[in-house]
Amino acid sequence: MLSKNTRKFCFRRLRGAVAGLVAGGALAFPGTAMAQEIALYKIVDLSLITEALDGFKAAVLAAKPDATFKEYDAQGQANLFPTIARQIVRDAPDLVAVIGTPVVLATVQQVQHAGSDLPVIFIAMGDPVGAGIAESLDAPGGTATGTTDWVPPEATLATLRAALPELEKIGTIWDPANQNGKVFHDELAGAVESAGLDLVDVSIGSPGEVFMASQSLSGRADVIVIGPDSAIIQGLPAVGSAALKSKTPLIITAGDLETPGVLMSLGVKYSELGSLAGDMAVAVLDGTAPGTIPIIGPKGVTVSINGETKTALGLEITDDFSGVNQ
Repeated sequence: MLSKNTRKFCFRRLRGAVAGLVAGGALAFPGTAMAQEIALYKIVDLSLITEALDGFKAAVLAAKPDATFKEYDAQGQANLFPTIARQIVRDAPDLVAVIGTPVVLATVQQVQHAGSDLPVIFIAMGDPVGAGIAESLDAPGGTATGTTDWVPPEATLATLRAALPELEKIGTIWDPANQNGKVFHDELAGAVESAGLDLVDVSIGSPGEVFMASQSLSGRADVIVIGPDSAIIQGLPAVGSAALKSKTPLIITAGDLETPGVLMSLGVKYSELGSLAGDMAVAVLDGTAPGTIPIIGPKGVTVSINGETKTALGLEITDDFSGVNQ
């Protein structure tokens, strides 16, 4: 006798096959429509992730008002990444949207392991090609595509030097286990070296180490730069607190600009990346192969300044950097 999960899996596959026949005109039932189910899988609960997922859902519902969503949250726990991904594959939705590089990797691996054709749309992934998810940005291949939030570290550094020309020592905190964080760190290190500056970096092994890592940069760095690393962003209030106490400017490429201690945000609009991913999802649900849809990046990079932190640090920064698209 088939298990409950197996019966559910088979039923949804059968439903998907019937939906394909209906869409192709082989079957038609007057006045009926198949509601499509979408899984939403996030690595952790953060404001920028909520912003991205809200943008995704709005775009999907604008084209498919009957679509339904089921959310899964790994709560930042690495041991749950593959477990939840495996469950999503078993649940067999019509499509899964994923945000957070480690859970994207886990999901694609589970889809491949199961021999499934479940489409994967990733949202705001830093380096899908470097992570092995896509063959290229223009032609991802496979069953996954999506949007990227990558902001080149050299662009970040150039903006910093224009705003704070006296910088000599660039501090950063990173998690070697996070693909986005590692790529950002390595490219930042190269950009800093090319500029003739010094990099002061501190690595962490878990979000619980963020505060101590932040304190260790006190007096050793002229500025702290945080890349697109979910573990560090999760601990951003701790970084901001330590930075404010040591009077060190804190620059982020992702996260909440209003976090006390954050001076400048040089990043993207996550609602926009979510909306773009939602448009991709609609195309996939309508029959386009995800591997043929190019990966899309942000239309522009927005530089914003936290006025309260600027005043607290006693810095003179021109307004030319605020709200400018690079």
